[in-house]
Amino acid sequence: MKPSFWFPIAVVNFTAAFFLYGQLPIPSFVLGKVEVINTQKFNQDGVRLLNEHELINTTDWICTGVNSRIELKNKSSATYRLGSMSVVSFKNSNNFKLHSGSFLFCTNKKGIEFKISSANAKATFRGSGTIIVETTSNGGFKFIPVEGRGILMTEKGGSKKVESGRMFLVLGKPSYFGDAYDCDLMLIIKSSNLINSYPAPLPTFGRISLAIYSQQLRLKGKFEALIGDAPTNENLQVWTFGEPKAD
Repeated sequence: MKPSFWFPIAVVNFTAAFFLYGQLPIPSFVLGKVEVINTQKFNQDGVRLLNEHELINTTDWICTGVNSRIELKNKSSATYRLGSMSVVSFKNSNNFKLHSGSFLFCTNKKGIEFKISSANAKATFRGSGTIIVETTSNGGFKFIPVEGRGILMTEKGGSKKVESGRMFLVLGKPSYFGDAYDCDLMLIIKSSNLINSYPAPLPTFGRISLAIYSQQLRLKGKFEALIGDAPTNENLQVWTFGEPKAD
């Protein structure tokens, strides 16, 4: 009786683990030095170089070196890119923590929910689009929709409508929204390695082009850019671009 009792449990546990493992994105492009750190092994055996099409798991941290980057994809048609000198981990394909650096995810599918967290902040995005997430030194992160539609939700700050080129700062535990800024999408497209330094264009490239065109018509070239850091919860450093204001 005992073997017949334990065998189904073992099968259920294995199936659940396989399901979770199978939901993680798979590397489709690796450039430079990309390492995986298994957080359950605190020694040299827990560190390995990551190759294309290699499976990762929920205990792994993906780390990129200088001038290195990686692209990952999953079956739900979502694309993920990790920038240089960055670290990310996944609970599943749509739930990730950016420990440091910059990260991009995009999908054409509507209504997908993405859970995003950093050292001291977290939020949930429900919608579709091309989103850049960048950590700040205060433990929060910038949420930058290159193109997108949907809502961004925080525990303390409620929800905000997501619009292309409108950056939100997410801060604190429980998390809330800092200031919002209009970003120069053309500047982002020209300068971002997350968009330009990969062999294949993003699947949302057409929507990105339309977002740039719409923004330039609407704002006529006057923007506040996303460049800078957030050293405290009250102070976001911003570089301003556009025509100089008259005295």
